Amino acid sequence: MPDGRTGRLQARAEDTRRVILDTAVALYLSQGAENTTVSAIIKRARLGRTTFYRYFKDADDVLRHAVTRDFDAVMTDFHTQRYEHEDLEEQLVEDVVWFIRQLRRRPAIRVLFVNNSAQLYERIDETLAVCFNAALACSRPSFERARRSGRLREGVTLEKYVEWCMFVVMSLQTVAFPFARNEFRLRQMLKDFVVPSLIVTAEDADAVVGAGEPSGAGGIRT
Repeated sequence: MPDGRTGRLQARAEDTRRVILDTAVALYLSQGAENTTVSAIIKRARLGRTTFYRYFKDADDVLRHAVTRDFDAVMTDFHTQRYEHEDLEEQLVEDVVWFIRQLRRRPAIRVLFVNNSAQLYERIDETLAVCFNAALACSRPSFERARRSGRLREGVTLEKYVEWCMFVVMSLQTVAFPFARNEFRLRQMLKDFVVPSLIVTAEDADAVVGAGEPSGAGGIRT
């Protein structure tokens, strides 16, 4: 167990690291990731250059850690905030809407969409795997529920389920669709087009079971 002095040093180090991350994200949002330099971060954070390089290699390293921090927070919050809906269709819609809300309120993640360029994504390419992990964490419960109840469409694997949800979510963030900011219209779009592409109705699932295929067999033929 660390002594009091060690604990204070660790707390100070965490505070310094947080200040650097928060300062960098604020600069990314106000002036763009392309224009945010190490010197600008140091000046705004009022830290020495040596202190900065004690924690991060360069500006891209800061951005990678900031994005990772936000996606880690999304995964943590999902498990504590998720509400279990009785209706599977409603559950899938609400999970996607919740995830979209999180992307909009997390500052570092917003950088990915405010500065939507291939060059930016290349700079933090390996960190984008964290995005998939977050989407996986938020999609797995509804996927498993659909699988257990035999309501997955034929050929819909966990990976395809996550990738399709990610594609929809990312598209809504990068293109200013008129309905995207209206949650009622957004929910309706998800219910009408996204949900039917992943799962079948309870009635169709029951019909298949009644015809002799066991429930939860791993996909419904349509």
